[in-house]
Amino acid sequence: MASKHAQSFAIPGGTSGVLTDLTKEVLRVSTYSEDINSAEDLHAFCYSYFMEQLERRESEAYGGEGEVPERMSNDDLIVKVGQLFDQADQDGNGFLDRKEFKQVFVSLKEELGLSNKVIKQIMAEADENDDGVIEYREFVPMAVDVINIIEAKQDFKENQEMDKMDAVEDAKDFLLHGMPRDTLEEMLKSAFIKADKDKSGYLDRKEFKQCLKASGLGFTKKEINVMMSEVDLDGDGKITYDEFVPLCFSMLADMMADKMKAMTSETEEEIKSTLEEIFMGAFGEGPYVNKSEATALLREADLGLTRVQIAAVMSEVNIDKKDTLDYHELTTVAAGVVAALLNVERQRVLADQMSDLKAQEDYGTVLGLTQDQMSSSLDANFRELDVDGAGLLTIDQVAQVVLATLELSPPQFQAVMSLACPDDDGNVWYDDVSEWAYHTLEYIVSGQHAALSPR
Repeated sequence: MASKHAQSFAIPGGTSGVLTDLTKEVLRVSTYSEDINSAEDLHAFCYSYFMEQLERRESEAYGGEGEVPERMSNDDLIVKVGQLFDQADQDGNGFLDRKEFKQVFVSLKEELGLSNKVIKQIMAEADENDDGVIEYREFVPMAVDVINIIEAKQDFKENQEMDKMDAVEDAKDFLLHGMPRDTLEEMLKSAFIKADKDKSGYLDRKEFKQCLKASGLGFTKKEINVMMSEVDLDGDGKITYDEFVPLCFSMLADMMADKMKAMTSETEEEIKSTLEEIFMGAFGEGPYVNKSEATALLREADLGLTRVQIAAVMSEVNIDKKDTLDYHELTTVAAGVVAALLNVERQRVLADQMSDLKAQEDYGTVLGLTQDQMSSSLDANFRELDVDGAGLLTIDQVAQVVLATLELSPPQFQAVMSLACPDDDGNVWYDDVSEWAYHTLEYIVSGQHAALSPR
């Protein structure tokens, strides 16, 4: 039962909109930073948010364009702080006790956007003399320096957040693993259907993890770990394609953004050095190694390269008649491609190139064949030689079919043949070649690889 003393009130119009905007901003900041971890952090953020809104409205009211007023210059700040100290120093002796001293900065709290934590930091720098008072005129320059340092840190955190947001948008607008969104989702769907052997429409977690690893899309261990932690939202242990796809692209874009930012400290030379260590650990000083073994090692190296990109890399390396190559040459090409995939400007060029390519009349064909035509032709010719129906052919038989089916240049042939990795008996699962040949040749013929290659 309501109290008779209770006051009636009305919620101001527009309240729900204001709270909705605030909630969106809190969620955005929480997604891209770790600034809001407690109720105190949330209160501070809300205070700062509404102060910014007020400043923006005041600026607009005075004919501005919504820009937040500039911060005070050092000289103006010194004058302002000095004036407040003088006002607080009623007897004019040049000293303030600690309580009076602190009140000066409390009065500046709103004007300068100082938090309680910042005021505590300033107070920590203020030394009392033997009489327990502070000679404030000597402290003014130091106080201004402290405020500047704190503001610089705040700017840095804000810039980090904006950089992260910009990087995420770049990753979404451009390519992930060197592919536009529609291509990535199409290949994910193909991998998912292939892994769903019983046609149930779902995979269990173990099957799903294997699907990601075997997809040929170059997912790194970290990417797989993140995706594994996000799927199966309803907790039934079953993962459907429709459940996974809406999350996949945004997760990958966010992780790619982190990689793009991290690349400021990791050079192409450092990537090459890492690759050299991997190859040296596997093959010793070398430098000559078997082509198939080198391809397999690149796939296992957790570089984020798709099967298509690895094939394109292999097309640039000199491979002798014994099917061996110099791994120093291979690591040079691979490092350049990895670095380019994480370079925003290179990705921008590649994305523009992809847009132009899609606008062409012959888009969707390579060497005069559609994806279905090329895959079907290769598969039919492979099966003709596969009299046992085992799905396996020798490497020479695969080469024979590829040359008879497609008119390829030597680098293109080398790229397609790198898709064929023989087992211990020297036999090849030819469906890998049928499935990936079109994507590999499209990647090379369209110039996508040239846009990323260091050569």
